[in-house]
Amino acid sequence: MDKTSDLIILLYCCPYKSCLKEYRSKFNLKRHVEFYHLGQKPYVCSTCDKSFVSKQNLIEHQYIHSGVKPYKCIVCGQKFRQVSLLSLHKRTHSNNYQVTLNYANQLQ
Repeated sequence: MDKTSDLIILLYCCPYKSCLKEYRSKFNLKRHVEFYHLGQKPYVCSTCDKSFVSKQNLIEHQYIHSGVKPYKCIVCGQKFRQVSLLSLHKRTHSNNYQVTLNYANQLQ
């Protein structure tokens, strides 16, 4: 028998009957239950009292108050508060985006 066909993936299922979420780790399941079902947001901003599910979300939120933009585009130097916004921005430097933009400009 082929070894790859014997692979078993253990999934942790949400215990709430109406929820069909499954996770590969107990940690992710715990976080899901705490946030979505119990409404827990343990990380609180000391400036405005807004609360967050993860420490990383809190840190990126606090950049709003401090004005810090730690994530920098290596192509153009533009800075961002969130790594997700930098990731979206990076697409503007790709050939696909430039071709689409050029085509859209030609249509006008």
